[in-house]
Amino acid sequence: MLIEFSGVLLLFKAIYQTHPPQLRFLLFMLVAAGLLPLALLGVWSVNAVYEQQQNDLRRGTLDLSRALSSAVNAEIESSVAALETLSYHPALAAGRYEEFHSVARNAAMARPYWVSVILSDASGQPVFRSSRPFGSVDPGVYDPDSMKRVLEEKRPLAGMAREGSAGTAAIPVRVPVMVGGEMRYVITAALKLDRIDDILARQNVPDGWAISVADSGFQRVARSRDREQFVGKRLSESFQRDLSNAKTEGISVTPNAAGVESIVGFTKLPRWGLSVIVGAPTSSLHNVVSTALYVYATTLALSLLVCLLVAKTIARRIVGGIATLQMHARDLGQGRAVKAQSCGIAEFDQLSKSLETASMERLAVEGHRRVLVDNLDRSLRSIRAAMEQAREASAAKDHFLAVLGHELRNPLAPIVSTLDLMDIQGKEVYRRERQILRRQATHLHHLVDDLLDVSRIVQGKLTVEKQPVLLNVVVARAHEAIASTVPNRVAPFSLVLPPDEIWVHGDEERLTQLVVNLLINAVRSSAEASISVSLSATASAAMITVSDQGVGMTPDTLAKVFTLFYQAPQSIARSAGGLGLGLSIARSIVHLHEGHITASSDGLGLGAKFRIDLPLLVRSNVPPQADSHRQAALPSRSASPPERFSSPVTPSRILVIDDNVDAATTIAEALSASGHEVRVRHTASECLSILPTYLPDVALLDIGLPDMDGLNLAQLIRASGQFPNLVLIAITGYGQREDVERAMHAGFDQHMTKPVPIGELLARVDALQQLRGRSEQAVPADDWLPPV
Repeated sequence: MLIEFSGVLLLFKAIYQTHPPQLRFLLFMLVAAGLLPLALLGVWSVNAVYEQQQNDLRRGTLDLSRALSSAVNAEIESSVAALETLSYHPALAAGRYEEFHSVARNAAMARPYWVSVILSDASGQPVFRSSRPFGSVDPGVYDPDSMKRVLEEKRPLAGMAREGSAGTAAIPVRVPVMVGGEMRYVITAALKLDRIDDILARQNVPDGWAISVADSGFQRVARSRDREQFVGKRLSESFQRDLSNAKTEGISVTPNAAGVESIVGFTKLPRWGLSVIVGAPTSSLHNVVSTALYVYATTLALSLLVCLLVAKTIARRIVGGIATLQMHARDLGQGRAVKAQSCGIAEFDQLSKSLETASMERLAVEGHRRVLVDNLDRSLRSIRAAMEQAREASAAKDHFLAVLGHELRNPLAPIVSTLDLMDIQGKEVYRRERQILRRQATHLHHLVDDLLDVSRIVQGKLTVEKQPVLLNVVVARAHEAIASTVPNRVAPFSLVLPPDEIWVHGDEERLTQLVVNLLINAVRSSAEASISVSLSATASAAMITVSDQGVGMTPDTLAKVFTLFYQAPQSIARSAGGLGLGLSIARSIVHLHEGHITASSDGLGLGAKFRIDLPLLVRSNVPPQADSHRQAALPSRSASPPERFSSPVTPSRILVIDDNVDAATTIAEALSASGHEVRVRHTASECLSILPTYLPDVALLDIGLPDMDGLNLAQLIRASGQFPNLVLIAITGYGQREDVERAMHAGFDQHMTKPVPIGELLARVDALQQLRGRSEQAVPADDWLPPV
């Protein structure tokens, strides 16, 4: 028997040496010796126990977070209900703020968990805080982000926890106050975080568990354990992602605030932006599975002992083979040649030969790669340099257009003001010459506006403010505006309007600009030919058609007619003029209104036609107030024009501040001729010197002053508090929307872009003065004129 066994061993050894076994076979022998069955059984048993305990923990944390979220929600709802009750107080509706301050203070005192009650106006600015005496200076908006949201969403909400001026941490609970369908006020209760701490303290939870409440900014506002250490700090980034991805509730495994891995159940309160988080450390599972692990470890140790005896012989070969492959891999990675070596295991020997082949191929490819990389680096450097030059050129161009518009408006301002002044003086001398100058100044003004619109289009900043618009009015106004610039035109210039009203959803100012640009193009190309503009509609679209019998266009011109700066071929005299911007701007305006514009022509000398299609507004969507004013809005060529300038209702003391002497002088003379008392200064320092002694009613400030920015000057005047009734009007060459917003933010009452028509300026001064007089008799704040 022993001899037969020895023979088998010798035969096996011979086969092993001539045909090395595969690694899979050797590993199978190792596992089959006894490790696999025990390992599977142990893993299954331990895993079953662990999963059961883990499921219990998951269910417990989630159930507790649900219960606590109901309690927190009830607390917030209670505060909201109290604030809504407070919003119906008659003192607030009547605007008796001091009386309402007393009511709010009593309400806050009746609820010890409220720090204070804050009343804010429709813009979000505080009117008073109940914790401060009425009329005291308020330190500012508490959690401006939540105030911005309540103004936008017009619903009750809770903000993020912040520490107030009194040093008490609280959550703002805000309730909008609607009056007549409009939001007039926002009432805020600063809910102490101690209130939420009390809710958590009442819970009986197992040792080691921790409960937290986080706000919408993922900041802990309350915690059942180690409050001083963790409240005020943000949740971990990984848990923030878990909260963001969940709808209302969820469970995750993540380290808690102390770094201990925990099973965390959480419930979100989407309406208030709060989340209740309950964490149980996974270490509590260890005791449960320790017994199972002990049994598993003992069984596995016995199996390992047997496996070690079997694997001792083959392990030596595996380790040697791995060491050889590691050396080959290191040589391959460092670019050195690899020489295959045999270790007695088939897979390792094959892999060693493959590494040798790969080494030779790699050395060959590496040479080619270096050449390609060098070429690519040179190309990338050239591309980056070209892109940087293009960006710099684009930025320089946009800056140039903005500065050009401002610089062109500065000389335009005294020109237009001088013409207005001559009209005020009422002299008939040079009337025709003044009309020519005014037409050319208006044309130059249009060119400046086109340049600035092109800058906005290139930067993607051209916007529209849509509302129901009566196209009959838009087309009629545009026709009248262009007709007034060519009073001596012999060829017909017809307007065809439908008997029915045609409404669209759009920006009235931009739509008027659209039709004006098309008519200007028609006038330039049809000096001695008829022009027609018509308006019609189908069941779903409004159509504006501008046609002429002028020079016409070739197919090549039609393909490029809407391209920026493109102009059809002209003679050297350039009788048509223009910069090639109007049609490109018109196309951009049409696209912003989700419409379509086309151009057509039968050829040179046969005229051209431009057609605009805009989505039709359903008649039922037109607001009633639009109906009541539509006839007043329609222009009439037969109506007698209103008086251009008139004497003011109340003469005012006006201070003009502009470093452009001509512009300041002409405006001052026009205001003086209209009955106002006017002083002129050219710097901000001169303005500050004369204000206390002159005490003007109105100040016209240029923005680009030499010694101080006009915006800073306005802020300085407002901050002094010495001139509460002073009306500030900004007169500047910068007229983009962001320029108007900056002026309003700095404290200006009105914004006017140069050149300023004197008639409009006089009308605004008179209207503002009348309104100021009424405001001194307690006129409501919403009677104030909106900024222009």
